[in-house]
Amino acid sequence: MKVEGISASLRQQVARTLVGIQILMLSMIGIVALGNVGRVPHSYVAFEIGSVIAGLLVIGAAAWVLRPSLRVSPIPKQGAPLVAHGIYRYVRHPMYLGVILIGFGASGFADSWLGWSCEIVLVLNLNFKARFEDALLREIHPQSLHYQLHVSRILPCLGGSCRTNCEFKTE
Repeated sequence: MKVEGISASLRQQVARTLVGIQILMLSMIGIVALGNVGRVPHSYVAFEIGSVIAGLLVIGAAAWVLRPSLRVSPIPKQGAPLVAHGIYRYVRHPMYLGVILIGFGASGFADSWLGWSCEIVLVLNLNFKARFEDALLREIHPQSLHYQLHVSRILPCLGGSCRTNCEFKTE
């Protein structure tokens, strides 16, 4: 994704839209899931609870490492360093992974097409948000290209995301 030439106000609008979609999808998943409270639990409720707990733990680990630079917006905080340690050694956007895990567990508990549809939109939105944030980080921190080529975006080490050599082409 290229962000060169995009005005600051348009960047802010894109960021607000992405965050708004994220909050809306999580809210809808939560509302649908609350409709299942008190019903007979299905056989995989432990997996759903585990997914939500794992998501919270991932978000907590990411927030701990990112403390001084933490924000909801994909637009990096002014003067913030590039964080590539802690959980960020394994995944570039662990917060998004945590949100996906929470949404997955809640969607399973909701046990409805609406919950799963919202989870799909949430995953697509967070993937776009991660690409947008990565492009913005490359503008501020040119060395982030190396980091982005060696560390997976959202899911740890899938595909060619965890390269061990530095032979890459910049296109």
